[in-house]
Amino acid sequence: MSSLLVVTQCLLDGIEATPRPGYVRVEDGLIHAVGHGRAPKMPADAAVIDCEARTVLPGLIDAHAHVAGLLRDVPDPAADGPRTARDVIDALVGLGPIVRSGVTTLRDCGFPHHGIFAIREALDSGAFPGPRLILSGRAICATGGHGAHLSVEIDGPVSASRAVRVEAKAGAEWLKVMITGGTATPGEEVTDVQLSLEEAAAIVDEAHRRGRRVCAHVSNLQGTHLALDAGVDSLEHGIALDDSAVERMVRTGTWLVSTLLCTKIEGEAGPASGIPEYTRRKGAAIYRDQMASFRRALGAGVRIAAGTDAAVPYLPLGGPGMAAELGLMVELGMSPIAAIASATSSAAAMLGLEDRLGTLAAGMWADLIIVDDNPLQNLETLAHPWAVVSRGRIVQGPGSDASGEVS
Repeated sequence: MSSLLVVTQCLLDGIEATPRPGYVRVEDGLIHAVGHGRAPKMPADAAVIDCEARTVLPGLIDAHAHVAGLLRDVPDPAADGPRTARDVIDALVGLGPIVRSGVTTLRDCGFPHHGIFAIREALDSGAFPGPRLILSGRAICATGGHGAHLSVEIDGPVSASRAVRVEAKAGAEWLKVMITGGTATPGEEVTDVQLSLEEAAAIVDEAHRRGRRVCAHVSNLQGTHLALDAGVDSLEHGIALDDSAVERMVRTGTWLVSTLLCTKIEGEAGPASGIPEYTRRKGAAIYRDQMASFRRALGAGVRIAAGTDAAVPYLPLGGPGMAAELGLMVELGMSPIAAIASATSSAAAMLGLEDRLGTLAAGMWADLIIVDDNPLQNLETLAHPWAVVSRGRIVQGPGSDASGEVS
């Protein structure tokens, strides 16, 4: 049996809005007990972390990211076996630092091939340290559409339904659909609508019949309403949301995954940034509208989960990007406690894992981070956790080594 006790003067469990002294007891990868009284007696071989005045809170969930950013270069989806194996190795090496930075769960929104499922299996086995992966497999786009290098290309409702079946068979829990153009793909505009309603609706219908959820990349108002007409479960980016769109989202419970920081960086970057000109141009055209759309959604009560859209060279995966994303959300009017929830309890609810993730309570998966300051007063403290526990193992901080084994 693997036992761990975390004791702190500042426990932010994701349930209470105010931190208070307490402890978290972990047994075999699960939270066994959370309390606010005297810490329990532990077995002699148990690991103990005395956090003193540091804050303990649930591990961060990045609800929109791309593991493909860890690859030496993004391959063709039809890459041969040896190339696929190299990508798996690249990702497993790169994901260790990600979990040690405080991101303990990550929803991947498009990987070039089905090697991503082998990556998840390796992480789940405990052979490698890394965040929990919630996977969409390859994204689904129109032939030649946005993010084709991360996608399976479709034409018409029949091939759209087949694409869902193929990704679901491989192990996808979500389906990612590219409805419009975007900033990062050359030769297209953010104003492009690349899928028909019939194609998008076929994807949603097939996914829902198979118990999967659908997230939609959208970058313009027409695409937003098309996605809502199709019945998607989450809108990614929220670049163009009018009053009608946010009203529909509230009524249907559709989630918004914000990814604000990535677009802001693109929109404000200069030539020396190394960001391609076409990305900077398109980012500059939309990022202010995206910020206004976020405020509109927040004011209307749309459910919001935090995502970074990392990893690109100017926004790598991990805790610093998540902390900056949450900071920008607060700048735009969200309270600090709601921003933290958007990357913990709210993100878990969007994923359908609120009974396993996002709060510190008995029976939950033991993913938690320990930071130096109170994040309600200083969100930047989330960027570099003092310690991280993932799957009940100390992967960063006292009692850990580079492999994440308790010493």
